[in-house]
Amino acid sequence: MKSRPLLVTVVLSALLIWPLLPWVAYDFIDTAILACYYLMAVLSLVLLIGMVGQISLAQATFVGMGAFVSALAIHHLGLHFPFVLLVGAIAGAVTATMIGVVALRVRGLYLAVATLILAYVADQYLFVQTWLVGSQSGTSIRPEVIGQPGALPYMDLGDAHMFYYVALAVAGFALYSLANLRESRVGRAFAAIRGSEVAAASLGIDVVRFKLLGFAVAGGLAGLGGSLTLLGQRAVAPDQFNFIASLYFLAIAVVGGLRSLGGAIVSSLLFALLVGEVFFRFPTLADYLDVISAVILIGVLLFFRGGLGALPERLAAFWARLQPGVNATTAVLQTLTEPLRRVVARLGSGLKGLNIRGRLQALTPRFRRSTAEQDVAGESETSAPGALDVVGIATALMPKQPSARVLQLEPTEVTTRPSVPETTISALRSAAGHVGRVAGESTPEGRRGPVLLSAERITVRFGGLTAVSEASLRVGAGEIVGLIGPNGAGKTTLFNSILGLNEPTEGKVEIFGRDVTAWPVHRRAALGVGRTFQVLQLFSDLSVYDNLLVATHMQNRTGFFGSILVTPAARMRERAARDRVEAVLRLMELEQYADRAVAGLPFGVLRLIEVARTLVTGARLVCFDEPASGLDSAETEKLIEWFRLLRDIGVTLLVIEHDVSMVVRLCDYIYVLDQGKLISDGSPVTIQSDPRVIASYLGTTVEAAS
Repeated sequence: MKSRPLLVTVVLSALLIWPLLPWVAYDFIDTAILACYYLMAVLSLVLLIGMVGQISLAQATFVGMGAFVSALAIHHLGLHFPFVLLVGAIAGAVTATMIGVVALRVRGLYLAVATLILAYVADQYLFVQTWLVGSQSGTSIRPEVIGQPGALPYMDLGDAHMFYYVALAVAGFALYSLANLRESRVGRAFAAIRGSEVAAASLGIDVVRFKLLGFAVAGGLAGLGGSLTLLGQRAVAPDQFNFIASLYFLAIAVVGGLRSLGGAIVSSLLFALLVGEVFFRFPTLADYLDVISAVILIGVLLFFRGGLGALPERLAAFWARLQPGVNATTAVLQTLTEPLRRVVARLGSGLKGLNIRGRLQALTPRFRRSTAEQDVAGESETSAPGALDVVGIATALMPKQPSARVLQLEPTEVTTRPSVPETTISALRSAAGHVGRVAGESTPEGRRGPVLLSAERITVRFGGLTAVSEASLRVGAGEIVGLIGPNGAGKTTLFNSILGLNEPTEGKVEIFGRDVTAWPVHRRAALGVGRTFQVLQLFSDLSVYDNLLVATHMQNRTGFFGSILVTPAARMRERAARDRVEAVLRLMELEQYADRAVAGLPFGVLRLIEVARTLVTGARLVCFDEPASGLDSAETEKLIEWFRLLRDIGVTLLVIEHDVSMVVRLCDYIYVLDQGKLISDGSPVTIQSDPRVIASYLGTTVEAAS
């Protein structure tokens, strides 16, 4: 780390000095300027695809809009450098935002097709309009001269040496801004959206707003590059910005690595050297630009999936293998075939994950349920750990010896929890931002108050099917409330209605006394509501530390410009966010995993990371969707311990769970849902002895259960 400032100083000095050396040819200066043009377009793709996860095949359109609108501003408004650069950035941003509106409804392949259509329409119809492009051959401007010779300031932008420094300054500022943005609150919001939009929204991130911001900033960078191209070349033509050019820019970005800023620099320079030096000196090769670009792209995809930006990592792996006694050829082959081995390993794990034997067993009549029932409830039966355990349910619910059995499972009688020092609880409360929070008070009816969550007569219909019918529940401050029911009962559908993933057809949801029935997910999260997911929704591309750092989004109020400029306030908030994450990691004993990617970690650790993430948010009400799914008995006990600690620091919990034994030991109050209807609610003792609950789980009649 100490050598980084020295390296930056050396590189900047070299970039500033080399054009002044007497033996540097003039065409090398032009090639360096071309690399700056490419870099602006590639950085916009790194931001949009690599950081936000939104595919764009229309980047040349944004560059072209920046160039042509800048020309209009010069001709009709008399704007000059540097103000014309701002015009180009705005033009690109506005155009990209229009595509961003489309991206709010489509994603993946559909978004790629939509952007490709835009590029084609712009090429065939927009960039032939004389009011925009001037003529079929394009538009041109006079060389820009600022000041008088011999006076300060004086800039002749027609001189390649002078313009090189202008292009270098613009590209350098864009690179600096993007590097700061990536490590900021805004950049983490982008990464969260790329990983899981649902999880991002549950952490308080406004997905719509940040998607549009990502498109606008990416378009602004591309438009800025277009304006820079106009000033440097002093003439632009529509053919420079056709949809083939968009694919060309994308190829440069992929070769560099879609998530690597260093790779973007190297790749831009590589393609600029090909065009400005190789093809210039060997004109017969110029017709093969597309072929050579395709060959380079295929080679990178085969051997360097991370692009040139991943080359240092690959070299490090090669160096690690090149130990005394190891043949160099063997080390090279191992390094080059590493991606293939990873693909084979993933294919093997994927086939194992299909669980063919279990799926065949699931087709036998005694386990078969109707597909419609599963679809309505939004849940599916699996043979994975954590699925419905009939024997365990029967053991937990059978009321034949209530006195001994019920007292053993009474949640107020904590027999498995170890003694936790008050200092640990205080430190946890402080780390989670729950200092001074009140855990609620008992009410005459045996519950706790005030009521933090109230769902009244919730009904959810999908077409003609009713998934949930007039279900009501409430959660008081300091309670641990369970929501149980057999597979297909509609628990997840009700859960999602409460948390905003779907809007109920009828009924009302109140959180902290406010009617949030029509509120989106991120607004409910902003009130102080956290959640986990039945299927893990961690951000697999991020480390454990960064997964938790994303959860500080609501506490860290740094905006877009503060993130770019790294203001003192932004640095202070960032330090506070990191201190919060480090405290939670330390208290939950997850420090050893902090710098590791979540992919590949044990499942029990991943569940704890999800709990830690909700703790970092500082949410007062946390909803857990089958948190014990996939955990063994020891991991489940550890999870129960953490849930009780959460309550001790002032967190209220709503838990959906199949493990009835866990629920009756953990929860203060339980609701039971079956076929979309609430069939019972009460204390664990009441639920255990309710014939309707037993009948629901065991598939018998109420009379037989009685």
